Amino acid sequence: MYQEQTQRFIEALQLQHMPVGLAFVEEVPAGIQHQETPVPSACTYWRLGEKGVFYANGDDHKECPIGMMTMGFAMPTEAQQRAGVLVETMASVEYFSPAEVSALPVVQKPHQSIIYGRLDEFPVDADVILCVLNNQQAMLIAEASGSTNWLQGGQNAFGRPTCAVIPRTMQTGETTMSFGCIGARTYMGLTPSELVLTIPTAKFSQLVDRLQTIVSANAALAPYHEGQKARFSA
Repeated sequence: MYQEQTQRFIEALQLQHMPVGLAFVEEVPAGIQHQETPVPSACTYWRLGEKGVFYANGDDHKECPIGMMTMGFAMPTEAQQRAGVLVETMASVEYFSPAEVSALPVVQKPHQSIIYGRLDEFPVDADVILCVLNNQQAMLIAEASGSTNWLQGGQNAFGRPTCAVIPRTMQTGETTMSFGCIGARTYMGLTPSELVLTIPTAKFSQLVDRLQTIVSANAALAPYHEGQKARFSA
């Protein structure tokens, strides 16, 4: 479904990580396997999604109360209590204000499960596309999406929690970037130069097309800057 676009996207950016699709569904289509191995965080599923296609339900997300919240799953009493303890811990070290919790983006689309999987093998319509980028790749995406255009108001970017990029993109229909919170960096093994970006599926094809132009433009401008630098070299 997304194979050709995914390949062009990977080649244009020289990606090191496979883009992942996410679909929030009431019923899981036949043939998609349940990911039953317990995981410590919702963002762990993004890493697993780089390797194959599977689904996980609300109960599978229970070890990550913040992720369970942003992913829009109903939280049982135990999960609510654990979320409260985590928020208190964050507040005690001045990392997170309890008042912020009420402002967190939350997935509003009705669903019982989330289908995760590598985008080139994704079998259904994705609600959002997620990828791990380095700083240079993120700049190319920002240029291609128009968010570096001073006439258009700038990039949608924030820090924590990283999982909030998913509902934010679903609600706004805009590409969204997270610099990567300490949780995501720990569970996903992000390097210091990597960040997480989500793309609304409806805009993916247009973004891929525009990306080809931006990559070529950067290549055309590089010799000028290299020559300018050489003029001032000792």
